[in-house]
Amino acid sequence: MAKLKILIIDDDLFWHRLMKRLFGDEDYDVRTADSCKAGVRMAEQHRPDCILLDFHLGDGDAVDVCTALKRSEAKPQYPVIIVSSDPGAEIAAYAECRADYFVLKGSHGMLELPSIVMKVLGNTGTAVS
Repeated sequence: MAKLKILIIDDDLFWHRLMKRLFGDEDYDVRTADSCKAGVRMAEQHRPDCILLDFHLGDGDAVDVCTALKRSEAKPQYPVIIVSSDPGAEIAAYAECRADYFVLKGSHGMLELPSIVMKVLGNTGTAVS
C-alpha cells in the first residue's frame, strides 16, 4: 500500500518535528513548508493527500494559502486541516478556508491527528466529497 502524503505548512520548526513524529515514517510521506508561498508551491508539486495548515504564518495566513490553492490550475482535491494555537481562528478556518477540520495546538486533539486525517480521508486514503 502506498504511503499517504501529508504536507505540513507551519512556520515553527517545533511543530514540524512534533507532527513528523506523530505521523512517523512507516505509513506517511511527510513533507514540510515554512511559509504560505512554499506551502502552495509544494502542494502543487507533490499533490498531498492531506494538508495540515497553521492559521498564522509569517507571510500570510491560512486564508491566503487556501485562496491560492483554489486559483491553482490543478484544483486541489485534498482536505485541509487547520492546526492553530489561536482558538479565534476556528470560525475563519471553516468560513473562509472551508477547512475540513480544526485542531487547537496544544490540545489532546494533537495526539489524535493521524486518526483525524484518516477520518477526514474516509479511512480510504482519498478525500471525502
